[in-house]
Amino acid sequence: MRRLLALAVIVALAWLSQRASAGVAPAAHATLVAGIVMLAGYVAGHLVARLGLPRISGYLLAGLVLGPHVAGLLSQGAIDELHFLNELAVCFIALAAGSELRLGELRGRLRVIGATIACLVAVVLTAVTSFVYFVGYRLLPFSAGMSDFQWLGVAVLFGVLAVARSPASAIAIIRETRARGPFTEMALGVTVAMDAVVIILFAVGLSFCESVMHPGATPGLGFLAAVAAELVAGLALGVAVGRGLAFYMARVRTELPVVLLGTALLVAELSHGMAGYLYTTLGLAIKLEPLLICVTAGFTVQNFSDQGERSIRALDTVNLPVFVLFFCLAGAHIDLNAVRATGVVALALVLVRAAAVFSGASLGGRLGGDPPARYRLAGLAFLTQAGVALGLSMEVLSRFPGWGEQFATTVVAVVAVNEIIGPIALRHALGRAGEVRLGVTADDEGPASAGSTGPGEARPG
Repeated sequence: MRRLLALAVIVALAWLSQRASAGVAPAAHATLVAGIVMLAGYVAGHLVARLGLPRISGYLLAGLVLGPHVAGLLSQGAIDELHFLNELAVCFIALAAGSELRLGELRGRLRVIGATIACLVAVVLTAVTSFVYFVGYRLLPFSAGMSDFQWLGVAVLFGVLAVARSPASAIAIIRETRARGPFTEMALGVTVAMDAVVIILFAVGLSFCESVMHPGATPGLGFLAAVAAELVAGLALGVAVGRGLAFYMARVRTELPVVLLGTALLVAELSHGMAGYLYTTLGLAIKLEPLLICVTAGFTVQNFSDQGERSIRALDTVNLPVFVLFFCLAGAHIDLNAVRATGVVALALVLVRAAAVFSGASLGGRLGGDPPARYRLAGLAFLTQAGVALGLSMEVLSRFPGWGEQFATTVVAVVAVNEIIGPIALRHALGRAGEVRLGVTADDEGPASAGSTGPGEARPG
C-alpha cells in the first residue's frame, strides 16, 4: 500500500514538473525529470516483482505510462533532454555484459553458442524474409509499385532486423536474478555476439536493397569494407580501454564505480567524436560502435587481468539506477499508436519471429550437444529486442525516405511487443533452468563457484 501511495506522489510530481517546465533551465529540468523517472521506475519494479515478474518489466511499464504516448506526464522534449543518459546506460550495460563473459566457463560452451548463433540466424532470417516476401506484400501498403526483386530487398531487411536481440535486457535480467550456469552462459554469449553478426548482416542486406532499389547502383563493397574496419577498430579500442581499466584497478583502486560510469560516458561521447574527426580529416566514413568497444573492454578486464571480480562488484554498486533509467526511458519511447497502426502485420511478425526463434534455438542446442532440458527452453532466452533493431530501422528510414517511414513504424511496433514479453520469457527460462540465485551476493561469486550452479541449487525468487 505504501508503495502505491509513493507511486501516486511521484505521478503528481511528474504532472507538476510538466506544468512548470516552461520557466526552468533545461539542465535543471533534465535533472528533475531523471529523478522522477528513477523513483517511478524503482517503485514500479518493486510492485511487479511481488507478482513474480522481472523488475525491468516494471521499469518499462512506468516509462510507458508516464511517457508522451500514454499519460503524457513526461513530454517528448523532456525525454530528449535525457538522451545522453540513454547512451551512458547502453555503454555501461555493455561493459557489464563483457564482464560477465568468463572465458574459462565459455570454452566448454563455444560449440553450443556457435551452433545456436548459426541456427538462429539461418532459421529466423529465412522464416521472416519468406513471410514478408510471400505474405507481407498483402499487409504492407508500401509494397505497391515495387518489383519482385525490390520487395525481396525489403523482406531481407525485415529478416535481418528480426535476428537482432537486446543485450541490455538480457544482462539486466541475469544481473537481477544473479543467474549463473551453463544455460545463462549460452544465453549471454549468444546475445552479445549476435550484435556483431546483425551489424554485418545489415550491411550486406542494405547494400543488396540499395542495388535493387536503384538499378544503376552496384553492391557497395566499399560499404562492407567500412563495416569490417569499424569492427576491427571497435575491438582494438575495447582492448585498449580494458587494459587501461585493469591498470587503474590494480594501481589506484579508489572510486572505481565512478570511474566505470565515467568510462562508459567517455566511450559514448568520444566514439562519435572520433568518427566525425576521421570523416572530416581523412574522409573515412567509419562509425565506431560504443557498445562493441565496451563489451570488449569488460571482456578484457575479466579474462586478461586479475581484476574481473573487483570490476563486477563495482558494477553491482551502481547498476540499479542505470538499469532503472535506461528501461524507463525505453518504455517512454514505446509508441502505442505505431503498434495500433500496424497491429495485424506487427502481430503476425511477432508470432513468425517467435516460432522461428524457438525452432532455431532448439536446433542449435541439439547440434551443440545441449541436453533436451536446456535446448527446449532456449527459445525463451532470445525473444527480447531493443536498441539495435530500432537504430538500424532508423538507418533504413534515412536511406529510403519514400517507404522507410512505414518500414520503421512496423519495426517499432514489433520491437515494442518483444521488449515487453522478452524479459518475462527470459526470467521464466532462467528459473526453469534452475540457475536463478537471488540470495547470492557478489562476494559469494568467486572463481570457485563459477559454473557450479545446477538445478538443485536454484533459489526461489
